[in-house]
Amino acid sequence: MAEDRFDHLFIEPADFDRAAAFYRDALGWEPVADWGGNGAPRGIILDGGAVKIVLAEDHPTDDHAKSHGKKAHQPTLHLSVRNLDQRFAEVSRHAKVVVPPETTHWGTRWFVLEDPDGNLIAYEEPS
Repeated sequence: MAEDRFDHLFIEPADFDRAAAFYRDALGWEPVADWGGNGAPRGIILDGGAVKIVLAEDHPTDDHAKSHGKKAHQPTLHLSVRNLDQRFAEVSRHAKVVVPPETTHWGTRWFVLEDPDGNLIAYEEPS
């Protein structure tokens, strides 16, 4: 049986300030980390108790997180797994692989699949 655990949703919002205010102020989610500012692209992680969301401003980069780990302003579902390579072997033959297993710049290993509707599902293994 699979042990995929929900980790977070990633969104690159059209309006960062408006999205951050919505999750923080309207929904009451607690900011747990943030980065950027002073000319650098900003990001924030907000915790709603049983769910986290990562909001990040558009930023230039050539890694797979930017080129294949997101679709415009659609959320990407991130799942946490215990054995990334085993899970990849189990599911990759049944789905379109967008990013094969690799190390991320934020300290995990991941792979990304696309569901039949084009939604992205990222599987991550904490370091």
